[in-house]
Amino acid sequence: MVKKRIDGRRLGQNIGNQVILLGSIGKKSSNGKNLELRTTDGVQMNVTLPEPIDSEAEGYIEVHGTLQSSTTMNCSNYVVFPLSMTEDFDADQYNQLLVILNVLGPGKWKMSEDSKGF
Repeated sequence: MVKKRIDGRRLGQNIGNQVILLGSIGKKSSNGKNLELRTTDGVQMNVTLPEPIDSEAEGYIEVHGTLQSSTTMNCSNYVVFPLSMTEDFDADQYNQLLVILNVLGPGKWKMSEDSKGF
């Protein structure tokens, strides 16, 4: 199944679907398996992780998983980006990219006729 990269505005349209979200790490539960994520367009999400996150983790995280509702996600895997990698990250440009990707759809990014796109 292809996961769709979305922002907070598109959460309600994708409930039950597998998606990819990028956001900043907020509060973490004491067991490290739940966290608040703030998407790049400012929407708060509650994410359940498959394994505990480092208590010192901060900055941007990319979560892959299934949306349970417009505010909750069951994450299957995640990537925490080091602060040194994201210090110059421009969330506004990323959000503009998501608009383009979602307008064009996955079929526009085929590498060949046999490809299903990204």
